[in-house]
Amino acid sequence: MRAFWDDCGQGIPSDQATPVNLWEASRIWSDEIRGVQGNFLGLIDDEGRTIQFYFDAGIPDGVDDASHLCIVLMDFPQLDLGGSYGRHVAIGEVHRLIKMAFEVGADHRHFGELNFTAR
Repeated sequence: MRAFWDDCGQGIPSDQATPVNLWEASRIWSDEIRGVQGNFLGLIDDEGRTIQFYFDAGIPDGVDDASHLCIVLMDFPQLDLGGSYGRHVAIGEVHRLIKMAFEVGADHRHFGELNFTAR
């Protein structure tokens, strides 16, 4: 897998995605990306497919445990179809979904019910 991310303007763009293993991808999500609207982590598998975890909203001030908040958009861009498959997931689900991407690739067909949104 190769990773790209943005944390308030800092990170690595998708055209410069860097090779990562599962541990590194999980660490980037936990340590490099704050729960601020617009921040994201993307993973590109060996087939060139992409999965992204995008904060659609920020974690509200005063929240001690945000793991239950469904404010992360899990997104699978489909450039050939002019849109993407996706759904909102809880922050606490993202590590499991990253692990799953390492196991099955960034193939949207393995990630449950998703909605297609045209861009």
